[in-house]
Amino acid sequence: MIKKIFAIITLSLISIQTILSQEIWDDFEQKRIGYYNFIHGVMTINTANPSPNSVNSSEFCAKYERNIAETYDVLEIIANGPMFDVSDYISGAKKMKIDVYSPAVGIPIQITLEDSTTATPTNYPTGRHSEYIGVTTVANQWETVELVFNGQPDPSLSNVGITSIILLFNPATNTDDTYYFDNLMGPEVNGPCNGFISNPQSDFQDWDCNWNINFGYVSGQLLQSYNPAVGSINTSKYSAKYTRVPDSNGEDVIIANFSAGSLNLSSNNIFRIQLYGPPRPFKISFQDDTTEVISFYRTISSANQWQQFPFDLSSVSGQNINRFVLFLDQGVVNFDVYYIDNIGLSSSPSSTIELNDQFVTIFPNPVDDKLFIKSSINNSEFDFFIYDSKGILVKKGRIYNPNSINNISLELSSGIYSMMIRSKNNILTKKISVK
Repeated sequence: MIKKIFAIITLSLISIQTILSQEIWDDFEQKRIGYYNFIHGVMTINTANPSPNSVNSSEFCAKYERNIAETYDVLEIIANGPMFDVSDYISGAKKMKIDVYSPAVGIPIQITLEDSTTATPTNYPTGRHSEYIGVTTVANQWETVELVFNGQPDPSLSNVGITSIILLFNPATNTDDTYYFDNLMGPEVNGPCNGFISNPQSDFQDWDCNWNINFGYVSGQLLQSYNPAVGSINTSKYSAKYTRVPDSNGEDVIIANFSAGSLNLSSNNIFRIQLYGPPRPFKISFQDDTTEVISFYRTISSANQWQQFPFDLSSVSGQNINRFVLFLDQGVVNFDVYYIDNIGLSSSPSSTIELNDQFVTIFPNPVDDKLFIKSSINNSEFDFFIYDSKGILVKKGRIYNPNSINNISLELSSGIYSMMIRSKNNILTKKISVK
């Protein structure tokens, strides 16, 4: 009899949990189902948790600084699919929640569910499906704020197919207060990541369904963004948009920690990353917790086109690699914009072969002045790029007749250089020594 009563209670709790369940829209670590389409203030993602407690012990959260010029300072989050029926949120059977670290007690937090296809900044209440209000009860510590239904500005909208959440901190005021927020939970979404199971050991980050990197430090601004050039190389809907903010010496760095810990390179030892931006050199350094294990110098050779860069880590497969550090156009002061996507591990660099000494021959090495190159791959042209020890591009060109022996006049100072040869889909890198 006791077991039967316990079973009934358990089933009841499960039923209540199901009714009150919500979907995590953003935890700034492993899940995000929305795109921050518009922000009035300044938002910094993956900020270190200012004061972990029992409510929110996450390592990272978001920091938001309100725009004092805006009375209704908003963050617009467009879901990656239409919302399911939201009528339970109107009735109160389900509640939206958000973890908030606020500067004062009694600050209202508002969420508006909107149809982004009809709502504009100047046509209120059109497109505003429903509003929900919560109030902070503590200052300078985390609390979970529940948002309660507060009305329907546009009752003509359907309860199915809503597209956006509008998040407001202390609406109807002009303030530059700073807030931290995390674990935004809202209506369930019929999106492409439903039922998706990520592999944190190999699929690190794509800003769509894989969120397995914690960005420990970023000099500039790193935000989720729409893919600027959907095509055969990158078919993703979203990517990351990175705007450099270097110091006076051109120092600019992105530090990315693997959430699964040290890389498992036993079977997958090709690290891959896609970059889009101006034609600039970059360095990627693979590190343990304190020191560099191995690094590579490359260049984005095609302006504003996606390029996939593979890095062979087989030579360091026995060492701990816990993070990578990306330096874009290091040592130069500019505020260029790049896009980053599809970071992961694989057993090969792409669906095609990687160039190696079997297909491309470079000689002599060491070299005085003339370097000779010959390829056994038919009907291909190659571009070559040569970098000095600081990763600065010092020479580039194109090889039009790879089946013939091609010579390159180096005219370089003595030292060690990195040479990259790439065809349409393949890449080879080698160290060359100039006498």
